[in-house]
Amino acid sequence: MSFMHDFTVHYHEKCEDVEFIVPERIREACIFRGYTYKEAAELCGIEYRQFGRYANGHEEMPDELIFKLMKGLRFPKKFFYQIKWGRV
Repeated sequence: MSFMHDFTVHYHEKCEDVEFIVPERIREACIFRGYTYKEAAELCGIEYRQFGRYANGHEEMPDELIFKLMKGLRFPKKFFYQIKWGRV
């Protein structure tokens, strides 16, 4: 019984929250605003093909581009992020 308790405590100490930009949220923002990927990419100042790769989940969008997304698509930062558990 105490073994499981110790294991659980150890496990939780080695986990942390990791935020990442969710591709589905980029697509939802485009649909909500009525933008094509090309229009959204121009408004965000991101190259069209690269924007499509991010929105379709083929590449992970760097965190530094979040402000371009926020400004171009007019959504708050929190809209584009999801928290997942990651092993440290």
